[in-house]
Amino acid sequence: MIIDVNASLGHYPFRQLRYNTPEKLVGLMDRNGIDRAVVTSLHALFYRDAHRGNEELQEAVRAHGSRFIPIATINPKYVGWERDLAQAVEGWRTKAVALAPAYHGYTLGDEAGRAVLARISEYGLPVLLNQRFEDRRGRHAWDRAEDLPLTALLDAAKAHPKLKFLLVNWIGLDGAKLAAAGLRGRCLIDFARLQVVYRKDVSKLVHSLGVEALAFGSHLPFEYAGSSLVKLANLESWSAADREKLAWRNAAAFLGL
Repeated sequence: MIIDVNASLGHYPFRQLRYNTPEKLVGLMDRNGIDRAVVTSLHALFYRDAHRGNEELQEAVRAHGSRFIPIATINPKYVGWERDLAQAVEGWRTKAVALAPAYHGYTLGDEAGRAVLARISEYGLPVLLNQRFEDRRGRHAWDRAEDLPLTALLDAAKAHPKLKFLLVNWIGLDGAKLAAAGLRGRCLIDFARLQVVYRKDVSKLVHSLGVEALAFGSHLPFEYAGSSLVKLANLESWSAADREKLAWRNAAAFLGL
């Protein structure tokens, strides 16, 4: 069993993506032995009204049963975001709430960011933060979104001590700093951009945060699934139980699946 906590559906305005429909992504998952995937809507990043992208996502994945775990993206700078969040949580039973401050024009520490983080915390759900979708060195000139900084994450964790964080597509994470910010037991980090062998990022984070803090992620359809599958295979010195936790059990527990 593998649960991928880092995948997207929809069109990306700056680059052609293959396997960006539910049907195509399911086929890719089948070929790579991935059973379920947490998915967010790329349309919700770029639509003026992000919630229309959430609605499209809900409709698109409905025919695929439990293969997809759709996560709503909320834009606290758009009027009526509280209503959108309530529908996502109470109506759709979203398992987390994605935020995209770099695309929606706010920071985690400004008025809009503090308000939405506080409301998500009240609901008891994790907030999904994607550090970046593409390396800025290869981006289209109009894609000006900056990578989310570690300092912003640490400040948000301290300001909202009950809030949980699903961190996907991150590098540069310092396990000791995350633990000092109170994130041990409050975060789940995918290893899509982490190194298993050379820098041993995964082992270092496990040392600081525990094995329950790491999970499988691929960043489909932007990246190939093979690199993350190789990372999982290279944890061969770990116990079978710990490898199973990274493959799916940690994700299932963290998201209440």
